[in-house]
Amino acid sequence: MQLIRLIICASCLWLAACANAIVRPAVSPAKPALDALVVLPGFGYDGDGERAFKALAPSMAAEGFDLYLPTFVSRSGLEESRERLQRFIRDHRLDRYQRVHVFAFIAGGWTFNPLGEAGTLPNLSTIVYDRSPYQERAPRVALEKLRFLTWVRYGPVVFDVARTPYAPLTVPDVNVALVVETAPTSFIKKHESTARGYGAYEFECAAFRQRYDDCLYVGLNHDELYERFGEVWPEVRSFIRTGRFSASANRTPPDAKATAAGRVRLPEGGAR
Repeated sequence: MQLIRLIICASCLWLAACANAIVRPAVSPAKPALDALVVLPGFGYDGDGERAFKALAPSMAAEGFDLYLPTFVSRSGLEESRERLQRFIRDHRLDRYQRVHVFAFIAGGWTFNPLGEAGTLPNLSTIVYDRSPYQERAPRVALEKLRFLTWVRYGPVVFDVARTPYAPLTVPDVNVALVVETAPTSFIKKHESTARGYGAYEFECAAFRQRYDDCLYVGLNHDELYERFGEVWPEVRSFIRTGRFSASANRTPPDAKATAAGRVRLPEGGAR
């Protein structure tokens, strides 16, 4: 019991320390940027992911994008996470930009969409969602199979995501795109039979039941997408600028038989 108490205290202290951390390097060009890119991480985001985004920040700034990377997810649940994100948007005066673009990892989308519907970001121009038929089952697996350990590590917020149906953004005049992961994480592989028991994996873009202007597939799992975001960034940048991914983006869903076995992976090279 003493060990369990120590684990809980350590997890709570770690999450509290990181709750308001942001990546916002002072590398903006002399002329104020017109565009802000807000990346909304979720579960699985760690130091490797943060280092990857920090490495990208200077080149993004040179291209005219101020990068914001809030860690807003609260142990308490989705409601508190939304309140933190709303405060972040207000405190960092994101309304002063001509255009704000959002890249939302999975929990980021669950958190942001109700705020987007409420007009929290009136200058929202683009949102690109990370979606995954594999990883979106992880919260439910954690709720049903690893409830105590999940509570220790993340708190009830994971259970909120598991129980909350995805509510797509319906705001008009916002360009929407999907980046679909096609590889399972080690967590999903470990709990493959449970995850597969929830039904067939559907990778077609329409299966995510939200509107989109373009959709591509990446041969990465959820953890890799954090660490190798630089491989996907050129496509995200293309969508921000033109409303479409590049002509070479992979828009073909993986083979259904391969996904049923949980072994699918596109060729190396990220979005292509």
